[in-house]
Amino acid sequence: MMAKWAAVLGLALMTTGAAAQPYPSRPITLVVPYAAGGSSDVLGRLLAERLSRSLGQQVVIDNRAGAGSRIGTEIVAKAAPDGYTLLLADMPHTIVPAIQKGVPYHPVRDFTPVGLIGTTSMVLFVNAGLKAQTAPDLVALAKASPDTVTIASGGIGSTTHLTAELFQVRTGTKLVHVPFRGAGPAINDLFAGHVQSAFTTLATASAMLDGGGIRALAIASETRLPSRPAIPTFKESGIDLVVEHWWGILAPAGVPAEIVTRLHQELAAVLATPDFATKLEPLGVAPSTRSPEEFHALLESETARWAEIVRSIGVVVP
Repeated sequence: MMAKWAAVLGLALMTTGAAAQPYPSRPITLVVPYAAGGSSDVLGRLLAERLSRSLGQQVVIDNRAGAGSRIGTEIVAKAAPDGYTLLLADMPHTIVPAIQKGVPYHPVRDFTPVGLIGTTSMVLFVNAGLKAQTAPDLVALAKASPDTVTIASGGIGSTTHLTAELFQVRTGTKLVHVPFRGAGPAINDLFAGHVQSAFTTLATASAMLDGGGIRALAIASETRLPSRPAIPTFKESGIDLVVEHWWGILAPAGVPAEIVTRLHQELAAVLATPDFATKLEPLGVAPSTRSPEEFHALLESETARWAEIVRSIGVVVP
């Protein structure tokens, strides 16, 4: 009998010890809901490398592309709220529920904000072989031959897609939409000349832009980027188009506050390092210092904003 109670007591002590292990005690999965090569994947890998060192556990990237980020996002929404499954979210996180029917999660209520990573603006790129040196040049081409100029996107309902739709509304043009499974594959085909234009971020396209296969016509920001001063804003071209893209880390709803605090502190520390800022600058991404509470407020405002934009444009995915 004593041996039996000793075994029970030993098991209880082992269980208590396991439960008391400091976070993190095993690898963390960072779900990137897009294909490899896009801006989210680039940022995710830069972060994962540095967070792995600071947290003392491997942060593993898990690319789960599809449905404009819905597939990967749903995985995280349903994951255990223990801090070991995280989401690298971006602006489409607040767009997908407005544009797709039957989305089984809410972009605010079903997630715990950890912190923003940074922001940038969308850029209009064309294949270097296209006879358009400026945004007005592309508008002129599209108006001269409606439904002939192609524009790629990272998927129906993505930021790249809706920015293209806004561009067409603001310029009175009609382009041929060619959706891909992620911004990376879209820019690859733009570089190869299979499509003629695309909206995306510098984080996705900077390498190909520097290589000369594609050309940047305009950026959807209030001012020019210090790192890319040669790219004019749309406003300079007489086109009212400003779209700021953001990235952040989310966890499932219900993650303990102490884990969120630890993750936010580590994220903030990475973002504050000169080395990381140097990596972000050529990508046109400005590091963010907003708190989890401020990130929560952004999620709420962006969800409402994009729902209104989607209604006004009339884009719906079954």
